Amino acid sequence: MFIDSTYFVGEINVPNTTKDATNISQAIDQYEKKILIELLGYKLYSLLVADCTDGVPSTQIYKDLVNGSEFDLEFQGQTITLKWEGLKNTAKQSLLAYYTYYKYVEREVTHLSGTGVIMTPSGKGSRASSVDKMCNAWERMRMLYGIIPAHYRRAFLYPIKCVNLSFVYNMDPSAYNFLFSNKSDYPDWIFTPQWNINQFGI
Repeated sequence: MFIDSTYFVGEINVPNTTKDATNISQAIDQYEKKILIELLGYKLYSLLVADCTDGVPSTQIYKDLVNGSEFDLEFQGQTITLKWEGLKNTAKQSLLAYYTYYKYVEREVTHLSGTGVIMTPSGKGSRASSVDKMCNAWERMRMLYGIIPAHYRRAFLYPIKCVNLSFVYNMDPSAYNFLFSNKSDYPDWIFTPQWNINQFGI
């Protein structure tokens, strides 16, 4: 695991992570792997995991991916220097955490009972919808992951191999832009975009 329960603070606060350590740890294990395979493709994900000991990589290209690195991005005829903050960092701002938070809340907002699926009670007081916080977490994840404009959706019907990715779409210091700018270091990279989600489910 690259992140832990300490990432779930501020806008993605998960109450009682100490008391519910097993549940949040299981969610991190499950969802961290899922989003990394979406971002990297299974082969590059496997190479990354094999290079790590207790979440710490040994090879420089994987250190850069996990811990962050500056990179030069070519965009609209300009070369700009950006800083990819990494999959984990001291600021506790990780696409892994935002994705895990979204999926964890999605899963925990309901639970099974003998009579079917019911909403999990939020304690005393009025119950508030979790949709806005989930959508915010999803969009923060996408900013760090790499936003592909919606009108390119037809071009991304399937995951795209590194060699077939031909350009960048913005100047964000995202995982996509970092990987794209260093394609020669990650020849096994296969990218799957994450599309917009809003309160209407579209």
